[in-house]
Amino acid sequence: MQKLVVAGVSFLLALVLFAGGAAFPYQKATSTARTDAATLDATNEILEKVSKLRGLEIKRPVKSGLKSKDEIEQSVIKDLDESTTPEEFTATQKTLARLGLVARDFRLRDYVVKLLREQVAGFYEPKTQEFYLAAWVPISEQRTVMAHELMHALQDQHFNLRRFEDWPKGDSDAELAAHALIEGEATIMMYQYALDREGVRLDVTKLGSLTERMLAESDPEDASKYPLLAGAPAVLRDGLQFPYIYGAGFVQEVLKTGSWKAVDKSYSRLPASTEQIIHPERFITWDDPVKIDIADLVRSLGPGWKRVDADVNGEFGYQIALREFIGKAAVKAAAGWGGDRYLLYEDTRTGATMMAQFTTWDSVIDSVEFFDAYSERTEKRYKVKRSSDATTQKRVYDTAEGLVSIELRGGDVVIIEGAQDRQQLERLSKQVWQSKKSRR
Repeated sequence: MQKLVVAGVSFLLALVLFAGGAAFPYQKATSTARTDAATLDATNEILEKVSKLRGLEIKRPVKSGLKSKDEIEQSVIKDLDESTTPEEFTATQKTLARLGLVARDFRLRDYVVKLLREQVAGFYEPKTQEFYLAAWVPISEQRTVMAHELMHALQDQHFNLRRFEDWPKGDSDAELAAHALIEGEATIMMYQYALDREGVRLDVTKLGSLTERMLAESDPEDASKYPLLAGAPAVLRDGLQFPYIYGAGFVQEVLKTGSWKAVDKSYSRLPASTEQIIHPERFITWDDPVKIDIADLVRSLGPGWKRVDADVNGEFGYQIALREFIGKAAVKAAAGWGGDRYLLYEDTRTGATMMAQFTTWDSVIDSVEFFDAYSERTEKRYKVKRSSDATTQKRVYDTAEGLVSIELRGGDVVIIEGAQDRQQLERLSKQVWQSKKSRR
């Protein structure tokens, strides 16, 4: 599921303006921009200030320029076409539809392009080492935003952001966690810069959770300012915001353990999961996730089926999947995540899809809680009632989109969603339970 916001929608390098002037990014882009003397002067001034606040030297100047909305949109489309194939976008859309998070006919790529045209105001490009600003917004109104993006320039100079451009496929949860480190640091520096301009030195280690503060903030004018964002499916909206909101809280906690040097070290040993971002103590104590290996299920499915997607949901992914149907209880139900993997298959003859998920949890208490939560989610998702033969270890639902099985064994939960009949379900379940687990 995280593929939506990292593989399908790479957002390492760009900037989106949201409520309160906070910065959330999106897309890397490459093309020439009109240079502007005022832009360059402001860039140099803000870069020096951010360098001092962060304690990272400027190794080289940062070129800057301006882009119009049309130029930014063209850059976004060009990058989407280069980084994400139409098949990958389609696979992500089918995964989200299988989970009930978007409609089956939702046009993911088209919506992303429109959303970014509404939101993206500028970006730093590691490939060219250039920084671009919105040509339609006065520079005086973009200074804090510039601080955020110029922090990316410093990160690039010291930690090489280009290494994040070709992340290995199949673990978008870990990729999202890496982005949260990058964007969380830039978000903190943006706020430090803004307060420094007012003569206030911000020590984030003395504050309560920045994540909780940002989650509590809301602007009633946001919906009218950004209607596409306000109307976006929650999985898209929340996924785009995660690296900033949760990343800021993560970096804040890392700072408490050893100043900015501890953050520097985090670029060598990256956070391995969104669980570690949500619960920074898991990162600090090296509580890395369990790797799950599910063998190809084509033989168990039968003729006509092909695999279209495979990835890791992670704790944040399960928060989203559950919250859509059971509300705030999803946060507690997704906590205790230890590792997972899902495979999505499609029947090329009918268009039907089947998803298999293997999840492992920190304790039996955690697995039972998730088992019950996913059962409730399933009943609400498909508007079905629990069958008379349901037990505390296994529940099977007959839905309009196929059979759904949720089975609990100790600290593990296996979910088969979309099986065509009982025989196929039995074959799939048996094979998925043979999956291998290992520490990363």
